[in-house]
Amino acid sequence: MKRFFLSVLISLSAITVFGQEQEESLNQRFFDAKIREFVYRLELTDQQKAEFIPIYTRYNDEKRAAVGEREERPNPPATIEEAAEFEKARLERQRTIQAIRIKYVDEFAKVLNADQLSQLYRVENQIQQNLSNRKDGHGPGHGQGHDRGHGQGRGQGRGHGGPGQRSF
Repeated sequence: MKRFFLSVLISLSAITVFGQEQEESLNQRFFDAKIREFVYRLELTDQQKAEFIPIYTRYNDEKRAAVGEREERPNPPATIEEAAEFEKARLERQRTIQAIRIKYVDEFAKVLNADQLSQLYRVENQIQQNLSNRKDGHGPGHGQGHDRGHGQGRGQGRGHGGPGQRSF
């Protein structure tokens, strides 16, 4: 009987470790895709990319540490008090993220030009919207945020049509 419980415990441990490794791998793949999208959409040079990645990594890590992992959507609140607490918590998370974004503007400004800096957070929001749409099953092109850039000269001379044409 001891052996049975020991083998179950070992199996559960292995499944847990495997699940954590898969999640870490998925997080890394998503991060890498975000970087590729930034390089593409902001038209970063190789030198900018080399300087941007460590800054963005610190920024991203700080945001994740401050806010924690995103939880699944809770059931609709049953009471006004629950709704109020949920909204307060959501707004506090937004405030925390805004503070981190503001903190990093000067860091990104050391690497990006004025046009790239002005687009950085819009591109980040669009990437997040695309991810949310995919998680919700709407797929690419079904969300908002694809109107940026039309008529602004982005993508000229590089053979691509600009935003909304490529998704990760």
